[in-house]
Amino acid sequence: MKVLMQSRKNFFELRGGDTVQLEKTKMELEKLGVEVDFSLDFEPDLSNYDLVHLSNVTRIQETYLHVKNAKKQGKPIVLSTIYWPMDEFERLGQVGIRKFINSHVKIDTEEKIKAIARYLKDKNSRNEATRNLWKIGYTKMQKYVVDNVDYFLPNSEMEMDEFCKSFGVEKDRYKVIPNAIDADIARKQDEVEIPKEFEKYRNAIICVGRIEPRKNQLSLVKALDKSNYKLILVGAVSDNQKGYFNEIKEIMDRNPNFYYIPKIENSKLYQLYKVCKVSTLPSWLDTPGLVSLEAAAMGCNLAISSKGSTTEYFINMAEYCLPDDINGIRSAIDRAYAKPQNDKLKNRIFENYTWEIAGQKTLEAYKTILDEGRTAI
Repeated sequence: MKVLMQSRKNFFELRGGDTVQLEKTKMELEKLGVEVDFSLDFEPDLSNYDLVHLSNVTRIQETYLHVKNAKKQGKPIVLSTIYWPMDEFERLGQVGIRKFINSHVKIDTEEKIKAIARYLKDKNSRNEATRNLWKIGYTKMQKYVVDNVDYFLPNSEMEMDEFCKSFGVEKDRYKVIPNAIDADIARKQDEVEIPKEFEKYRNAIICVGRIEPRKNQLSLVKALDKSNYKLILVGAVSDNQKGYFNEIKEIMDRNPNFYYIPKIENSKLYQLYKVCKVSTLPSWLDTPGLVSLEAAAMGCNLAISSKGSTTEYFINMAEYCLPDDINGIRSAIDRAYAKPQNDKLKNRIFENYTWEIAGQKTLEAYKTILDEGRTAI
């Protein structure tokens, strides 16, 4: 079996959760004997491939061209949906000019404005994909993609429910592929000595993620302001979120037990989790990302948002909060901190949410769609 994976043009330069998901899936599929290539081209020759695996329904302009190309060449298409509706966040959690735009401008108009700005500012964006955002429109391209994909690969049942509601499709022709951790790397952490400089963070609360309104770190620092907790924020600040970070920093500067780490190697992050007591993410949505999975695998208790699909992954083994309830965020952290650490959640992660399992389930989905094609012939 030979598969071509395709995604957005900046897939490798601007790495995100989708980059990790596809790279890790590719690695596990290759262990199972599947040949997997990557291409970011709009119209690659697909004659040597059995199917095409795509990964983006939010940044739609490239995916639209990938689907058109696969349909033209008669190849089956699977899509890792990586989707959750942003309406509530855009309405209640967004800040500044973005909040104003989202409150007054429809998505097609907003995407046209962004496309024109991108076209003028970035010569690498002067292509057919960007032009289609104003020629065809964002929602029309989304509908075309959803209508022409053969099989969907959501990260949870809850994600598929939201996907079906948003795009008006039946809940069939899908297989849940879990978001996951690298079990081998996680298990090896028991053999690694914790760096001495991390001892000052012992029993801290840790929050890992890009500093931005969607991750909701401002509400977190407000919730823990003037408390006795140690808090570590880990994450980069993009140029357009410096104002948001300055509000956070103002609160952090008056709390001597609050620490900020802009960047850390992944291997060291595992060690940091091991000295911390609680990992918290009071996000406006979490599907969930790798952070909570990796932190739980290292033994952290979780105090996390119930928005997104977190409750499907962590069931009653995490403490939940709502992103717009500062007292609720504090209460969830208090409960998580008071709980003794145990291996129940850790074991659940290793039994259900590893890249090895994700690779096996992805291969099962590939076989399903290819067997259907053979039956049709």
